[in-house]
Amino acid sequence: MGRILIIDDDKTVSRIVLKVLNKKVGIDADTASCFAEAKEKIDPDPSKYAIAICDYNLPDAPNGEAIDYVISKQIPVIVLTASFDTDVRDKMLSKKIVDYVVKRSTKELDYLSYVVNRVFKNCNSKILVIDDSSVYREAMTSILKNQLFDVITARGGKEALKILEQHPDIKMIITDYNMPDMDGFEVLIELRKKFKKEQLAIIVASGYGGTDTIPKFLKAGANDYIQKPFSNEEFICRVNMNIETLDMIATLRDFANKDPLTGLYNRRYLYEAGTVIHATALRNKVPVAVFMLDIDKFKGINDTYGHDAGDKVIQAIANHLLSSFKRKTDIVARMGGEEFCVLTSYDDRDNLINFAENLRKKIEQSPLQYLEHNIPFTSSVGICCDIKNCLEEMIKEADALLYLAKSTGRNKVCI
Repeated sequence: MGRILIIDDDKTVSRIVLKVLNKKVGIDADTASCFAEAKEKIDPDPSKYAIAICDYNLPDAPNGEAIDYVISKQIPVIVLTASFDTDVRDKMLSKKIVDYVVKRSTKELDYLSYVVNRVFKNCNSKILVIDDSSVYREAMTSILKNQLFDVITARGGKEALKILEQHPDIKMIITDYNMPDMDGFEVLIELRKKFKKEQLAIIVASGYGGTDTIPKFLKAGANDYIQKPFSNEEFICRVNMNIETLDMIATLRDFANKDPLTGLYNRRYLYEAGTVIHATALRNKVPVAVFMLDIDKFKGINDTYGHDAGDKVIQAIANHLLSSFKRKTDIVARMGGEEFCVLTSYDDRDNLINFAENLRKKIEQSPLQYLEHNIPFTSSVGICCDIKNCLEEMIKEADALLYLAKSTGRNKVCI
């Protein structure tokens, strides 16, 4: 993530913006109080700034000259303006700006932090634009790239479907309606066979609207419909609204499936998804193993160093597990407290034993640095590597072996 440059002749405003961004977005920034100072900071290396927040009226650039300069350096810019004026607004929006914010109250600064946060999130969002008109295709691409979206383009529906196969991480598709090889409605129907609305947002942008066309698309699964010609401001508001909806759904899904402290899957997800993986492995005779891992003498860590330190130890174990079990089919879960469970496949039993031993040693040799303390910790592991009739049986077997490891000395693996 690059840095932010705040350009404003009012140093009080700059300090407040800096404080708000640091608190709400978690990033720091450089400041400049005039156009000349901004140039001094940008010229040596424009690429170090991911975004600039620039006052429209500066003592040495009273008519937005600083904004034009920042844009010329390929730095996305959010404009600060002292008052809302229609002429100034239209002039700003004719430029390639991200957004504008009126300096009236802390409410506007909250909106500013939202815009900055949104733009940085956009870097991880890939959008496919489908339009046979090069004018509209390039116009939409320009607007989206200025918002830091990763943009791919296609001239028609068939080309778009091929691109989607190569880029399954595409988050949104913006498609025209009338196209020669495959129209937007056919593209929509084809995509909705594979992707739900909460998985892939589809916006139709077309010159054809009306009481029949728009409901037709929305009922068939479009997330939104924008009628051409559209304003840049309306376009980006619609795009951001739909991206945020996808993000919100993903967050809710994470709340349901993941442990908030570690980011690992929770017990519910382990049994839900793990049962499917176990059944597939049983049917295809693929060897799978269940690891049950527990932090040794965890209560002593909490009592000695405090519960915050205990949480850090739990997070450290979680990171060890995530770095060790990297395959998409591996499920790493926190069962609760200091206990973890992993469902994984393997090829050779001896290699599995060596792998488990190396994991145990890695944990033992990685004490936690917390405040002024060096906190050592170890783990006990129980592993069931004989596939049984159901996942629950394997977990119970691994749990019994974990108990055996703890009762016979701790810091060991029983398999």
